[in-house]
Amino acid sequence: MASTFFGLTIAYSGLQAANTSLNVAGHNISNINTDGYTRQQANTTAADAIRNYTTYGTLGSGVVVTEIAQIRDSYYDAKYRNNQANYGQYSVKDNYMGQIEDYLNEFILEGYSVEYENFYEAVNQLTITPGEVSAKNQLINNAKSLADYFNTLCTNLRNIQEDANNEIKDAVEQINSYAKNIAALNRQINQIEANYGNANDLRDKRNAMIDELSEIVNVETTEEDLGNNLTNFTVRINGQSLVSSYSYNTLQTVAREEKRNATDAEGLYDIQWSSGQEFDIYNTSLGGHLKGLVDIRDGCNGEIETIAVDENGDEITDSDGNLTLETKNQTENNTTYKGVPYYQAQLNQFIMTFTDAVNQIMKSGYTSDGKYQGISLFVTQDNTTVMSAGNVTVNPELLENADLLATKKDQNAGEGKAEIMEELSKLQSEKIYDGGTAKYFLESIVSDMSIDAQKAENLYKNYNNLKTSIHNQRLSVMGVDTDEEAMDLMKFQQAYNLSSKMMSVMNEIYDKLINQTGL
Repeated sequence: MASTFFGLTIAYSGLQAANTSLNVAGHNISNINTDGYTRQQANTTAADAIRNYTTYGTLGSGVVVTEIAQIRDSYYDAKYRNNQANYGQYSVKDNYMGQIEDYLNEFILEGYSVEYENFYEAVNQLTITPGEVSAKNQLINNAKSLADYFNTLCTNLRNIQEDANNEIKDAVEQINSYAKNIAALNRQINQIEANYGNANDLRDKRNAMIDELSEIVNVETTEEDLGNNLTNFTVRINGQSLVSSYSYNTLQTVAREEKRNATDAEGLYDIQWSSGQEFDIYNTSLGGHLKGLVDIRDGCNGEIETIAVDENGDEITDSDGNLTLETKNQTENNTTYKGVPYYQAQLNQFIMTFTDAVNQIMKSGYTSDGKYQGISLFVTQDNTTVMSAGNVTVNPELLENADLLATKKDQNAGEGKAEIMEELSKLQSEKIYDGGTAKYFLESIVSDMSIDAQKAENLYKNYNNLKTSIHNQRLSVMGVDTDEEAMDLMKFQQAYNLSSKMMSVMNEIYDKLINQTGL
């Protein structure tokens, strides 16, 4: 049977519940501008009833606060983090493709198309005055300017590749830092919740870290109930375990001993787990900044650029004995994106085809005075053996003596003959680049770059808009709303006042019962 003073217990429980709810509302309001904060509410239920062994059976015993819970929807969390992985990937691609576009944009800059046309203007001038040293020097200098431009272009592209490579190392270090901190938070959360409390603010901190991590690499999370209010919270990246409860794995970068593509920068990083287990950076499921950086750094349109070999495995050389490059398909452990290696390979292909054709024509002729056989106009730089856009230069002998430049076909012909220059001029319109002219080939490089840069920009904008939209959807559930909290304050204030009033009434009753009964 209930105590005579049981009414005070009921009123006190209501007072406690209202007070707790007021404190939770105040906590929400104080964190209204806190990033990553999740709105909380005090969940209440009727206290266990007391059996009275009377005709009415049981008597209610008030209210109890069961928990202070977060108002959060895991569906929106997963949706937000999936979008973050795409947003992170294309924010990187938009940045780096913008830089590549700056270097290759022929419509704004006087780029390689202009250098190429300047070279042929000098060729055409030399067909008119083949004996003039000044005209020969102009052609040689324009050829040198063309070679220097391609050298600079390759250096700039290699710098972009190295920047992306350094960012990959930074991303790995960030992932390791998040793994360590998340594992530490898992321990703290379990320690608190094992004593029957919710570590809501720590959970907010952990969720914020997961959100940030999802922009770097694609993330999957699971939380398994172990009983006794303990959970096993796990984080997987790229399909592999990063954090499992209190333990975590780390990644490390390892410099490549051999170049993946022939014109890659030295010492690009591969990624592996510190345990030695493989981390597949070319997995199609990879996302986030890491995916964007790998595509920019290693993307060669599903191919690999190597030293060209024939059917017997012997290295193929050009007419001057320089090694040549080729691209071959590689479907495994590769990316189909057109990154820095793709544009490097395209420039290399242009230079190899162009210089070999020019050199063969030059070597088939004679100098204007008929004394010497023609020599190559383009050669590789000192200490290099591969003809490429980064290694090409003008023959030093011609820079020292312009009269060594071949201009005529017949050794005994007069100085005014310029058949070699005429052949060079015709080369400009010949379809020696996979059925197209040199100008068409250069324009196709610009076209590929423009399409890829525009695609990266558009997708970045789209995922940024989705990020805002999904974030607003999340906030509609987990965010603190001023109007709603104001209504809760009024509601819980009234509940508190009513419980106080009940205590006052019960006090008057007990005063009458104890102090005034029987007088």
